[in-house]
Amino acid sequence: MDRDAATEGKVVVEVVISVTGKVIELGKVTGPEVFHQAAKQAARQWEFSPAQLNAEPVRVRVALPFRFSLEQP
Repeated sequence: MDRDAATEGKVVVEVVISVTGKVIELGKVTGPEVFHQAAKQAARQWEFSPAQLNAEPVRVRVALPFRFSLEQP
């Protein structure tokens, strides 16, 4: 990443989380395109506690936000 460009931004990745808490599907990605691949790769690695409906685990679609920023030396 080019520090002179000061590229920063927020990316949101829609995902489907299975009844076991794993990301099983990636959906729409919004935000600066330069960050899309990194955000999708990170989203695939996340694991969650499954959502519950009537005390039973269920699949859910959620939006995961990622913020990309440069650290100042």
